[in-house]
Amino acid sequence: MNNPKQLKYVDQLCLFKLRGISGIDLQIVDEKDSDAGRHKREEHQRKLHTVKMIGYYELKRYAYPFWDSVAKKYTNLSFSDLVARYYRDKNLRQNVLHAIEDIEIALNAQIAYVLGNKYGPLGYLDFSKWCQRDSKNEYLNNKYMNKFAISEERLKFLTQLQYKIKKSSMVDVRNYLNSSGKIFPTVWIMINVLTLGDSIHILKLMSKASRREIASIFGCNAKELINWMECLNLIRNICCHNGNLIDFKLKTTPAIPSDYQDSLYCSHSSGRLLYTNRIAVVICIILKLMETINSKYQFHRLHNSITSFVNDNASANIYGFKDKDKLEKLFL
Repeated sequence: MNNPKQLKYVDQLCLFKLRGISGIDLQIVDEKDSDAGRHKREEHQRKLHTVKMIGYYELKRYAYPFWDSVAKKYTNLSFSDLVARYYRDKNLRQNVLHAIEDIEIALNAQIAYVLGNKYGPLGYLDFSKWCQRDSKNEYLNNKYMNKFAISEERLKFLTQLQYKIKKSSMVDVRNYLNSSGKIFPTVWIMINVLTLGDSIHILKLMSKASRREIASIFGCNAKELINWMECLNLIRNICCHNGNLIDFKLKTTPAIPSDYQDSLYCSHSSGRLLYTNRIAVVICIILKLMETINSKYQFHRLHNSITSFVNDNASANIYGFKDKDKLEKLFL
């Protein structure tokens, strides 16, 4: 097999054109041409610069939904529409991430409050106090939480925490450790050096009563809260790593917030409803959790970024909404 070669930017534009993307004019324009000729050259240079700055494969990701496997080419897609689609998704990622960060902070605050209130500022270091004990934990693959399992979880967590504390630039972390002479900070400071994945794992480890207490703050049960947080953690990673969010499909559809079921596209199979696994369900989870976190949260940017992809009911269905009207009503 021949080694792949680096294609020139003009060749990358050629590939887009050859595969059916319209709006790419590769005709060489004579210098003597008038304003029309200059305009064509400028347009051509802009397209070359776009491919240079974004990259062929990054743009190609946003063309996949338009691929016709029979014709072996992209259909009904221009280069300008492709670039616009890339930037609309960028805006969507930013607005989704903004809301998820608020949810993450709220979850951390509740975990820290419950652990601190029940077990004291450093009680979290003693996992035997606050972990689910002497039973199978359904959120950890039914792992039986005896003293050995709890000790294993404690060792793993504190080892990782120590590393994160050393790397932390938080002023409160440094000040507390320097003034107290302790190795680990209080639970209210500690929670802020964790990733969302770390916080979800703590939630899974907690006693059933503590999980219920935290979930009630968000207006749901523990199973729903963990399920939704795991979904948002996945979406957060996509947003942070410049993934294609609008076309992303969840491998497993999360629990659907009951208040939002009527807004989502669903199909019937073997006598049961199968709900969408597209971006719509993520939007509904965000809306549900933000109800209790910040009822005055300004959703207009998120609304504008998702509706920029929806022109009619057909496109609303593609992204998981029952229809365009249901999408609009979500944000009223």
